[in-house]
Amino acid sequence: MKPLPLKHRSPREVYEVMRRSIVGQDDALKTVATAFSAHISRCIHNQKPWTLQKIKKDNLLVLGPTGTGKTESIRAAIRDLDLPFPIAVAPVNTLSNSGYKGRNIEDVLWDLAHDARRLTSENPDRFFEKNDFEYTEVDGKKIRKISSDIAENVVINLCEHGVLVLDEFDKIRFSSDNTWEAVYKKNLQYELLKLVEGTKGLGESPLTQKIDTSNILIICMGAFTDLLNPPPEPVPIGFSATKTAAPEHTGIAGIPTTSKICDFGFVEELVGRLPLRCRYNALSVRNLYKILKESEVSPVVDFENLFLNTGNQLYVSSNAMWEIARKAHAIGTGARGLRTVLGAVLYPILYEIDGAYKNHYITINKEVVNGEKPAIKPLPPSWAVVNETVNTLFNRCFFILYC
Repeated sequence: MKPLPLKHRSPREVYEVMRRSIVGQDDALKTVATAFSAHISRCIHNQKPWTLQKIKKDNLLVLGPTGTGKTESIRAAIRDLDLPFPIAVAPVNTLSNSGYKGRNIEDVLWDLAHDARRLTSENPDRFFEKNDFEYTEVDGKKIRKISSDIAENVVINLCEHGVLVLDEFDKIRFSSDNTWEAVYKKNLQYELLKLVEGTKGLGESPLTQKIDTSNILIICMGAFTDLLNPPPEPVPIGFSATKTAAPEHTGIAGIPTTSKICDFGFVEELVGRLPLRCRYNALSVRNLYKILKESEVSPVVDFENLFLNTGNQLYVSSNAMWEIARKAHAIGTGARGLRTVLGAVLYPILYEIDGAYKNHYITINKEVVNGEKPAIKPLPPSWAVVNETVNTLFNRCFFILYC
């Protein structure tokens, strides 16, 4: 079987890719980037035929409020690094240990296998040897095919070197207040333990039973809101008041200890298999502004393209971005609040503009964000021609990609 075409990526290289999209999470991004880099190095080492001692994996637990960039940082790595192994994101709150309600645990391996098939179909020469192909002639043309057994072996090999992101991880915590729920979620955690620790023979399908999860990098993500921001404890008053013990620390700022996570509602065996941990912090108004202004995934860019497709140009001023950031911060959903505020402001304007105006310049300032009508001015003749050309090219590119 052809070795995976793996190339070492330094933690700094992965970090620089992620930070183009994510703002205000430097410490967390360095941990995630190092985990990705170490996983690639481990796969390179372990697939060497002369390797006697294989490097064991270190899974990662990522904590942080919603909308802080946890999942987007993984997407940035997928999008820009062109990694030769599959990556799948699966929300664990849709899983069940029986499959009677929700998805089976083995279904997350199917997600990984689906991405592996995508990789092999997009670039077969990257993963198959020349002698793996079988050639047949149809209507005078040579067509090459891969036997199902060889294709399945390559998919399994890719899956065993992949990255599996278990999102909404905090949603499977158990509480002693509900006995039935505690039993159910404990059983689910123990089923996930087999996947996280590394095993073979999961599920009932022939494909998933062959996948060994020992080398798959598992990244567990969750908001853990009540754990990271617990309600303040009452302060004892009076002469008889005793000093309370200082909170337990790990030496890593803001990251709960293993015992705290277990008390939150997780079994020790599962938490122990997640030795790497990092925390994404809540975004400030300045961070939200920088996302609008600097990030590669800024929602402002999406709206600029929407308006460009109508034949008009959108301009969002700096003071408008600050006002949007302040309103989004008040919503409390992190970067997701930016789309909420922008949508409330720009979709009504888009409704009025589309079909009624062409080659116009729409300016969004602080006053427009607060309810006033935007300034709509015709573009100068030279800019109107440029705008028309760009709009035509945009439509043609979209048509080619769509077809």
